[in-house]
Amino acid sequence: MYTSELEAFIEMKHSASFSERLFQHIDELGLTDASVYKNAGVDRKLFSKIRSIPDYNPSKRTVVALCLSMKLPEEDTVDMLNAAGFSLSNNDRFDLVIQFCLEKEIFDIDEVNQALYSLRLKPL
Repeated sequence: MYTSELEAFIEMKHSASFSERLFQHIDELGLTDASVYKNAGVDRKLFSKIRSIPDYNPSKRTVVALCLSMKLPEEDTVDMLNAAGFSLSNNDRFDLVIQFCLEKEIFDIDEVNQALYSLRLKPL
């Protein structure tokens, strides 16, 4: 029915996957895969899954942890979350903590987890 029009629309709207964006940031920042996943507290097996399965989207907490480990600014973090199918809401306390930390450039995962814990929220 609208197959060719639909395919053209998808082609126009489709952007780089989370995985593609992640590894682009790692390369641009001159980081190593190991430093990123270790600083994020992400298991090597999970990171390997992200690398080997191009359309794999990790959990929101994993995306946030990886972005923090790369010290990505808020705009890039939001872009990474969007690529994985997530967003930051002004109606969710976890999201507000993450937004606060990004605005204050708090990238240390332990500090972010302390902020989450202080509000009785699950840490990263």
